[in-house]
Amino acid sequence: MVGLRAQTVDDCLACHEDPDLTAERQGKEISLFVDEAIYRKSVHGDFECVDCHADLAEAEFPHEENVEPVDCGMCHDQVAGVYAGSLHGQAVKAGERLAPQCWDCHGAHDITGPQAPNSRVNKFNIPFTCGRCHKEGMEVTRTYEILQDSILSHYSLSIHGMGLFNQWHKRLPILMARIGERKIRHE
Repeated sequence: MVGLRAQTVDDCLACHEDPDLTAERQGKEISLFVDEAIYRKSVHGDFECVDCHADLAEAEFPHEENVEPVDCGMCHDQVAGVYAGSLHGQAVKAGERLAPQCWDCHGAHDITGPQAPNSRVNKFNIPFTCGRCHKEGMEVTRTYEILQDSILSHYSLSIHGMGLFNQWHKRLPILMARIGERKIRHE
């Protein structure tokens, strides 16, 4: 395949449809597999891979193993600006290894709209999305000395968690307002 340029989803899937395709990032083995059916159903399913992976637009493949991170702000500039000023965005800017990028919360090749029941940012899933990093014993809570324990349990039993999970009232506040997670500030 030397000399070919990856321009279409099909070109990229020639390698990335392999469930065993992996690479090492920051000392961890990660999967580079992309499930085409899931990708096609995602909010970006009509895009070509290079629409997001812009650094590969003119790349010959097999492309370099280390590719540039996707810049979601190319399309989502307003939200990216809010995120950049948040605690998480500032941590990314400072080069903090554990700082969450857009794909850590929203997904990568499987992003669905927030109203979809399987969306990571669906209001019913936000406590679990945040809890992947912000629960006791996780590297984030140990590194940044987040002292509260049983975070997910406490949230679930709070008026907000009970309202959310029991659907007492559709407008009860949840962990964050619609884009509030991008506005998290360190006080």
